[in-house]
Order: sequence, then C-alpha cells, then structure tokens
Amino acid sequence: MKTYLFPIALILAGMASLASAQSELRPLQILMQARAGWMKAMSQNLAAKNLPEVAKDAEALSKQAAKVAAGVEGERKVFNQKVSDLAKAAADAAAGGDEAVLKARLGELKATCADCHAKFRDK
Repeated sequence: MKTYLFPIALILAGMASLASAQSELRPLQILMQARAGWMKAMSQNLAAKNLPEVAKDAEALSKQAAKVAAGVEGERKVFNQKVSDLAKAAADAAAGGDEAVLKARLGELKATCADCHAKFRDK
C-alpha cells in the first residue's frame, strides 16, 4: 500500500507546482493573454457576423492598450498606441456594420501585434 502513496504524492506536488506557476504570471503576460483572448473572440464573432460583440471586444482592447501606452515610453508606447487606435477603428467599423473596413483594421491590428512580438518578444 505504501508503494502507491509516493507516486500519488508526486502527482499532487506536480499539480500544485503547475497551479502556483499559473498564478504567478508577470503583468505583461496577463495583458497579452487578455489581448489574445480579445483577438480570438473578435475573429470568431466576425465569422459569426456578431458585430456588436466584435465592437465590444475591440473597444475593451482599445481602452487597455491606451492605458498601457500612457505608462510606457519609446517604441512600446508607439506600438500600444497603434493597437489602441486600430482597435478603436475596428470597434467603430463593427458598430457601423462595415465588415470590409472591420476586416482591414483587424488585419492591420494582427500585423501590428506580429511586428511588436518580432521586436520585443521573439528575441
């Protein structure tokens, strides 16, 4: 019976370690996870033609990026402000029902994210 306790204890310790690691994300990781969630939701809602939800998520992304831009300098400020501006334009297009403009702004937004990741994250 004791031979089963050791593997079970290891599994429980491993699960506790994973849970602890998840709760200790850096603030930037939390911001980026939120942005990734909004981007995914906007793409899914656009495909489903649920433009009010796209507008809601784009507005939330715009506000978050503007808040971040206010607290940083240099290229990080430029990237965050561009994300905020493009997200706001996407929200306006979604609210106005203009799918062509919305798709263009989301494409620009994805490209801006990729450019920022190439500059800061992928090195």
